[in-house]
Formats: sequence, structure tokens, C-alpha cells
Amino acid sequence: MRSYPHQTSWFLKFCECVLAAVGILSVLAMPLEMMPTSFWVKYGQYAQYILPVLGGLALLSGVGYSIVWHRRERAGLIVDSGLRHAWLQAIIRYWLAFEISTYGFAKILKSQFSTPNYRLDMALSDLNGFQLTWYYYGYSYTLAVIIALFQIGGSCLLLFRRTTLLGVMILLPVMVNIVFINVFYNIAVGAFFNSVMFTLGLLLFLFLDVDKLKRAFWDLIERLPPIASGRGQWLKNGARVLPIILAFATMQVLLKAHPNEKVLAGTWKVESLMRNGQAVPMNSWQTDTTAWNRVYFAGWQGVAFSPNPYRYKPTESWRGEYEFDSTTNKLKIFFERKEGQSYDTMQATVANRTAKAMTLQGQLHRDTYAMKLTRLR
Repeated sequence: MRSYPHQTSWFLKFCECVLAAVGILSVLAMPLEMMPTSFWVKYGQYAQYILPVLGGLALLSGVGYSIVWHRRERAGLIVDSGLRHAWLQAIIRYWLAFEISTYGFAKILKSQFSTPNYRLDMALSDLNGFQLTWYYYGYSYTLAVIIALFQIGGSCLLLFRRTTLLGVMILLPVMVNIVFINVFYNIAVGAFFNSVMFTLGLLLFLFLDVDKLKRAFWDLIERLPPIASGRGQWLKNGARVLPIILAFATMQVLLKAHPNEKVLAGTWKVESLMRNGQAVPMNSWQTDTTAWNRVYFAGWQGVAFSPNPYRYKPTESWRGEYEFDSTTNKLKIFFERKEGQSYDTMQATVANRTAKAMTLQGQLHRDTYAMKLTRLR
């Protein structure tokens, strides 16, 4: 059992009080999520006030109780605060276990990471961060179950004081990752607030056991003899830096070997297409895979010539790699053959190149092509 000095800091009391208040109020507010649709149709305009009200009440109650507690302790009216700490930490542990395991079971029962069918027919560029995240993680049910098992297993460990630190070590990387996803992919405000509160609760228990962590990860005594000492120490220190330097140098070499071309990079619309001197009708793309309507230059990720003017379909498009010399405006395109064994090469010249338009003239097999392109993005 963790022991406490006669007096503890106000900040520790404040953190425990606020997190315990957040936990209690969150659990009390959970029945709102179970209300029928008709309830939210009628009162949904007030939903935006729920989070600020809960947060404000938790903050006020936490500040007030911690100040009174701390003053009474310093005045000698409270001899031992250990029992109060134990109760508050128990509330936080049980709240975290309940809430985090709820998210875990939501993944297993497929109420999380489920994508409605109508969204599957949306263009990828039209999806926002939330929709992309849900589709990505929902693609593999196995991965969702693995994440859920970490959440449920770590939550079970929080229910026992002896295994609380182990539960924190399991859950904290998961929750920090979720916080970053919520921030950078613009997930709902409520989900962001919950993830931050869960993470702060886990960090509280981590810092309470900082001495244990220091003994385990910093004060560890080596069981093996040192590889180098004395004059050889400088060589040992240099060897520690070498893997990082080599990793950086390797990536620099790879980038130079496969440069990310940026002059042509983007999506281009084919305004007109000539094959062997004859105009190709733009509506012939449904039967002719060389009646291209879109050209996608993507640097080291290659190039794609698509006949479909509405969306890119790999099965009907010409996909490959390309090399472009901006000084001579010479372009080489290496189209992958369908069997994937070799390449068909187009030798081309880029003319009248501006930031918004250009013409492309080249030869593929025995056919000559001339295209006028305008940049879409």
C-alpha cells in the first residue's frame, strides 16, 4: 500500500479531486447517450452545453474541495490524508477501467470503426479526417479486436492496486496515440476531451510511482562488464551515434536515387487528345483505355493515365513510372504491362509548360500522341 507523508501538496489534491469529479460526472451523464433519437431531435440543440457544464462543475468542485482539504490539513484538523487519497484514487481507477473498457467492447461489438455504405461511394479526397480514420481502422476487424483487448486487459489491471502501474504502462501508449489521432484528424470534441482526461488520469498514477520507474529504468545495475572504458570510451560514444547517422544517410541516398519530382506533380485534365494526327473523341473512354481523360503525375510514386474522367480505376488505367528532365523538357514514361513482366516506354516532349497548362507529345509503340493538359490540382 502506498504511504503518504503527514502533509501532501495542494497540486496532488487538486489533480485527484478534479479527475475524480470528472469521472463521477461522466458516469452520471452516460444515460444521455442511451436516449432515443426522438429525444435528441427535440433537445439536441442543448447537447453543445453538456461538455462545458460537466467540465466546469468538475473544475469548480475539484478546486473547492482541494483548497478546503489542504487548509484543514495544514491547520492540523486532518491528521492523515491517506484514506482520502485512497478513496479518490480508487474512484479514478474504477472510472478509467469502466470508460476505457467500454471503448474496447465497442470495437469488439462493431459499434466503433463502422463505416456506412453510402460513405464507401464517396471520393477519397472528399473524406475528412474522422471518416478516413474510421474507415482505416475498420478495414481490419482483427486489428480492432487487438486494440480492444489491450484496452480491456489494461482496464482490468487498474482494478487492483498491486497491478495499477502495469495497467498504466499498457494503456498509456494506446491513449497517447488516440489523443494524437483525435487532435490531428479532427475527431469529435467529446472524444478528444475523453481521451485527454483518460491520459491525464493514467499519467497521475505514473507519476505517483515515479520512484519505482526510476529504480527499474534508470538505476538498473548492469550485469555485463563494460565493453570499453578509459581511452576506449570515446569510441564507444561514437558508436552510439553511428546507427542514427547511417539511418539518415541511407534515407538521403534513397531520396537521391528516387527523386520526388515536383514540377509535373499533380492532377491534369486532358483537354484534347490526338492519336496519329486524328482527334480522339473524349466520350470514347468507355471502350478505349487509351482515350485518356486524366493524367496523374505523383513523383516517386509514379504516373497514371486514366480514361475515366470521373474517378481513377486501376484496372482500366495505364500505370507506371516516369523520369522528367526540366532543363530539356524530355519525359520518359515506363508503363507497366498487365502481366507485370516488363515495361512499355513512351518517349515524350513537354512544351508550352506553365504552372497551369502544358502540351505533351510522344510515341508509344507505333502510335504518336499529342495532348493538351490543364492542371486541376
